[in-house]
Amino acid sequence: MMPTYYGDIKGTWQLCLLRYLKFLDIRWHVFEDDIESFVHVLGWTVLSCLPSPMDRYERADLVSYLYDHSFRDTTGRERGGRAKEVQFQAGDYPSKYFTLTEPSPILELIRDLASPFRARYEDPPTEAELETFEYIITLVSNGQLREEALYCQTAHRYQLGIRRLSSSEWFLGTIQDALKRPCWPAKDGGGAKLTICTEDTARQGVGTDFLLISASSGPLKRSTTPPPPAPQDKRSRLDDSSEGGVTRE
Repeated sequence: MMPTYYGDIKGTWQLCLLRYLKFLDIRWHVFEDDIESFVHVLGWTVLSCLPSPMDRYERADLVSYLYDHSFRDTTGRERGGRAKEVQFQAGDYPSKYFTLTEPSPILELIRDLASPFRARYEDPPTEAELETFEYIITLVSNGQLREEALYCQTAHRYQLGIRRLSSSEWFLGTIQDALKRPCWPAKDGGGAKLTICTEDTARQGVGTDFLLISASSGPLKRSTTPPPPAPQDKRSRLDDSSEGGVTRE
């Protein structure tokens, strides 16, 4: 992976927030930034490391397309994230084209966690869409339409996504629900090492190194410096949040 430095922001290109890669408003770090980073870490790890029946070169192209692509704008500044934006807006992150050798709820979990970010990176509903939504709400309230008629509305999806983006309970609950699902593989493992240098990463001077190994056998990101321990206060808050009931939409 390639470390990235721009302004006061430091990070790994493949795992950076879309709004950082596009140089949108990067002055503030908010809760949903942490969740988006987690989605990218989980997505990159699964697509890069778990066994898949996909052709190794198709798989490398898919991962490189989603996480490595970049370009320079007219000022010479490195930008990226277009593929992440397309997949978020299509509600297809990571792409359903990718499959695993052994069925696992992990892909469904990533897509569930990624789903609210469609609202973060798409345009808000128009006035006409909001008026249509309010009209359908009235029809549903009067019993003239079933509630399901609301779910396909752009305004409904957008408003639901925005609410979920600010709800730590929804994200924690989604993970807890996923862990209760059956069909988790009895043994998590990987296959052979795959190293492919793509056009984008070659231009950047680095290779896309997919380590198809078990996560328990070593860190995915190669480094001589061990990662810092997790702050105790964050762990405590997570534990406290998981003890109570979870109510979410």
